[in-house]
Amino acid sequence: MEAKATADPTFGAALADAHRAYAEERDTLAPSDAGRRPRGGVGGATTGVKCLHAHYAHTRAGGSNPVGALVAGWVEPLDCTGPCVSGTPPGLDPAWREPG
Repeated sequence: MEAKATADPTFGAALADAHRAYAEERDTLAPSDAGRRPRGGVGGATTGVKCLHAHYAHTRAGGSNPVGALVAGWVEPLDCTGPCVSGTPPGLDPAWREPG
């Protein structure tokens, strides 16, 4: 993706815009008294691509993200017919459930 951002100035500018927009939105949502402030853009990166899943999530949450849009084209439609995760990983209590 970094090579694509370098070779394609439009894609590169859109990626930089996605990092800026992500950081601005995140910073408006973070409490002002937070002890540690997050840094960077999507996935904590300031440039380039750190985590494809973070870019995809940004796109699915409504962000304009060229990397996330590409990933969406690769993985959608999400047509799982069963659980995405099966079995119990070592060390995980099988009785544990998400709160709420």
